[in-house]
Amino acid sequence: MPIFTPAPLIPWTVASPFKMRPGLSRLEEETTRLFQRDALAAQYAERKQQLLNEHRQRVLLGEAEPQVLVEIAQRYQQQTGIQLAAETEALTLGMQEDFVILHDELQGESFDMRTRFLSVCFPSNWSPSEKLGLNFHAIHIPVADNALLQAGAKGIIDLAFRKNTMLRHVWLLTPNSDLPSHPLQRARLWADVLQQVDQGSLLEQLYFRVERQTTLPLPDLKRGVFFIRVMIAPLVEVLRVEPERAKQLAEALRSMSDNILAYRGMTAALPRLLQELECFD
Repeated sequence: MPIFTPAPLIPWTVASPFKMRPGLSRLEEETTRLFQRDALAAQYAERKQQLLNEHRQRVLLGEAEPQVLVEIAQRYQQQTGIQLAAETEALTLGMQEDFVILHDELQGESFDMRTRFLSVCFPSNWSPSEKLGLNFHAIHIPVADNALLQAGAKGIIDLAFRKNTMLRHVWLLTPNSDLPSHPLQRARLWADVLQQVDQGSLLEQLYFRVERQTTLPLPDLKRGVFFIRVMIAPLVEVLRVEPERAKQLAEALRSMSDNILAYRGMTAALPRLLQELECFD
């Protein structure tokens, strides 16, 4: 069964023109938490346990140092009141977030952050195993229209992983209702939906997927942690939360470059999407 976040609780950050940009904002922990725990926590844990049982080598990669796990567990208890053991599996199952640990390592004459541990159950069309050991620049090479991200790489790392806790949201449309979307998983694809939709509604076959991304700098340890909370809801339910959303989404889709549309698999679906959004009520 799909695990859907109630549509009113899904962050809506759709804006035009659409650009692949850092989009970071400082996270004020007094008002905005690093972690987001809700009534779906048990269902997230059950789905994660299933993935650990079936594909552990895809989910947990690298080595996590005990002192970093202690920092994560302590921060989680402070913010949620939930005490978790400072162990990789306990944190993986206990938090709804996936997490990645980066090491600030000397590379030549300067320091650079590289991924040294990943606990990622719910990737959004990427393979965690391909990101182990990479820095920010290498991680984002496959991303379409990545110039803004790559140009700001050093500043992003300094700000988000050495200095301040930060917040970012990434949204996408997907035919896949499941939380995990690993490339090796045969998920429902855009081509499948277009073949099956016939005279029905394409919008009703799609889901709005959001990654709530937060960062935790641990400068004393020369480490940083990246948290990813994935949320999914049926697209039509998300659109109905506010009357202007269909228009906002259509404008964002129209502003996407051909590269981004292809990267997200939406090229063939775009005309139908725009047509249905124009008539949505």
